[in-house]
Amino acid sequence: MNEHLYVTFAKFEENQKKFERVRVIYKYASDRIPKQDTQDLLKNYTIFEKKFGDRRGIEDIIVSKRRFQYEEEVKANPHNYDVWFDYLRLVESDMDTETVWEVHERAIANVPPIQVKRHWKRYIYLWTNYALYEELEAKDAE
Repeated sequence: MNEHLYVTFAKFEENQKKFERVRVIYKYASDRIPKQDTQDLLKNYTIFEKKFGDRRGIEDIIVSKRRFQYEEEVKANPHNYDVWFDYLRLVESDMDTETVWEVHERAIANVPPIQVKRHWKRYIYLWTNYALYEELEAKDAE
């Protein structure tokens, strides 16, 4: 199924004032459609939430969009540690501990390919950030 069908179905339900069903359709579609094909879907979902949603729903959509953008940037250049830092800040502020650990592990798995101090310095900051998160936020001293 393509995203146009889901968007059309969601708009139909919106016209029928079935707002919870609209949310379910958008969430179901975002789980089923490949992420690179969901631009129109996310745009319509965001518009819907801005019209009928509460603050938390709008924030969830925005965080989801930003996570997708960071994932794309990280896939394109896994050694861009600045993007990893931004992504980690987003995940730490909004996600559960397991997700934060997974993103940290993915970030530190990208060892700099060359022996240049500038690259290693950012990489070491990633490790330090991970250690601080473990000690202060996750309360895991080991």
